[in-house]
Order: sequence, then C-alpha cells, then structure tokens
Amino acid sequence: MQVPVRRAVTDDAAAIADIHVRSWQAAYRGLMPDELLDGLSVADREEMWREEAQARGESGVLFVAEHEGAIAGFCALAEPSRDEDAGPEVAEVGAIYIDPDVWRVGVGRALMETAVTHLQAGGWREATLWVLAGNEPALNFYARFGFAPDGFEKLYERGGTTGIRLRRSLQA
Repeated sequence: MQVPVRRAVTDDAAAIADIHVRSWQAAYRGLMPDELLDGLSVADREEMWREEAQARGESGVLFVAEHEGAIAGFCALAEPSRDEDAGPEVAEVGAIYIDPDVWRVGVGRALMETAVTHLQAGGWREATLWVLAGNEPALNFYARFGFAPDGFEKLYERGGTTGIRLRRSLQA
C-alpha cells in the first residue's frame, strides 16, 4: 500500500495534536504514569504544533502521512540534533507518532523512509532518536531502519522514565 507523505502545514496542527496525545496514551501506557497520560491535552498540543508548523514554514522538516484521506502520523526532524554532544553532522528524528487506529499498516514505515531519505539528501552523516526504555515495539521498529543503542541514556523528569538514544549512519 502506498502511503502519501508530505510536509505539514499549519492547518495540520489539530490532527497532529490528536495523534500525538492518543499515540502517547496507547504506546506509553505501563511505561509512564497513568495520571500523566490521562492528563494530556489535545488543545495544548495543538497550540504547540501550530507554532511548530509556523516556525518551520515551507522549508521545515515536519512531515505528515495520510491513510484513507486523513492524517495518520507525523514525523519531526531536528537539523542538527538537539543533543549537546552531537556534532554538526548529526541530525535527529525528534518525533514520530502514528494514529493507534492504523498501527501496522505502513504509515510509520513511510514516514521513517521519508525521514531517512530527506536526511541523506541533506548530507547528514548520522541520525539519532530517543525511545523510552522498555518500549519494545518501538525499539524493534527502529532496529528495522538500522537504529541501535549508542550507550547514552537520560532520565525524563516528566513521568520519571528513562530514554535510550539510538543512532544510525546515513552514509550509503
């Protein structure tokens, strides 16, 4: 199945926010406190993503994927990586979330393939991303795209969880 991927526009913010909240609630249940997940606000996320889409504009790197005519996932890239120890040749997959109603139909694959292709075309040598410790489905997904733990972890104050950094080469 062909999954269309395009750059996000400001009007996509509501759909992105809805997916962001619902995917956190589905994927992180049992990894983060229920109170935190149940307290997530689509309205707050919408404002954040609207500002993000405006800031990135036409040249930004915020992608959305569609399934059956509706936005079904999104991916945000940081160029360069936001990590303090990342060199200038390292980019970051800052977020990739899929509508839980369409998990495992190819939306995530389409977004990750688009992200990797975009980063390679931009000349980035490596890409990193962060995943919650214990999130085995996500770890398995990222491994299929060549991402592996690089030994760095961090404690997220929000939720008291640990993040594991994954890294992959973007060289052909």
